[in-house]
Amino acid sequence: MADEAGSRLIGLAGGRAVEVWEGGDADGVPVVFHHGTPSGRLQARLGEEAARRSGVRLVSFNRPGYGRSTDTPPSLASVGVDTLAVADALGIGEFAVLGASGGGPYALATGLADQVRVRAVGIAGGVGPWRLVEPPDPLDPDLPILALADAGDIEGALRGFRAEAGGRYEKLLALPDPAMTEEFFAGMPENDAGWLTAENKRLFGLDLRDTLRTLDGYARDNVAWGGEWDIDPARLEVPTWLWFGDLDLMVPPSHGRWYAERIPNSTLVTRSGMGHGSTLFEYWDDMLTTLRDQLDR
Repeated sequence: MADEAGSRLIGLAGGRAVEVWEGGDADGVPVVFHHGTPSGRLQARLGEEAARRSGVRLVSFNRPGYGRSTDTPPSLASVGVDTLAVADALGIGEFAVLGASGGGPYALATGLADQVRVRAVGIAGGVGPWRLVEPPDPLDPDLPILALADAGDIEGALRGFRAEAGGRYEKLLALPDPAMTEEFFAGMPENDAGWLTAENKRLFGLDLRDTLRTLDGYARDNVAWGGEWDIDPARLEVPTWLWFGDLDLMVPPSHGRWYAERIPNSTLVTRSGMGHGSTLFEYWDDMLTTLRDQLDR
């Protein structure tokens, strides 16, 4: 049974649990949303009104390690398989998938998991294998952590990312609302602040508190898409849209070009004057209707 936020806990194979949220138009075209990093299923609530307007049944779930979703070893492909299982549990046949920021590679993995059932893929500001997309800053503190994963010490890498994030997010979560969200978004460039209404800040804060009960999901994400990928974008034949902001400092447009060069049936759209958050959250209507239209054909 769903709670007041539209969420429920469902079981998957092996005794695992996954927290799922549903919103938008209950009778609409299903679109599964893969949240960013760190975030969770409730990030999709930022697009609920757009989903209603667009006739979209919007579904999202916490990836492993976030909130009450059971943690699993780092992998992109396994989350693609999990997405099909969640769709099964909700009685969904064909659907589209949208991934934002750290959720972008998981949207790709979902399309690869079933290229008949998944009719369209959208990636908004989605991170690529960032050490390959552009030469990394040699002083980036993530590099020695990922070196552990490269050497086969996955548990060491996970511990490293949990430790790296621990002080930062524990201090943040200790703040009361709305001071927590004000601190989280402090220093955001003006080109990235258009979507930050008071209600969106409130919803974003609720999502952070809900999903950052542990740092397992954050660590898992960083190893899964920061390390060697277990999926191949060149194998994706499903129609794919790539939405990236030309002023995005967090996931630069070079990531969009990297995807476009590898995904055969892809359309790259560059949002002029947009940063990271604005690319993700100011264009819900456009992204959802684009994906919806592929299933309406």
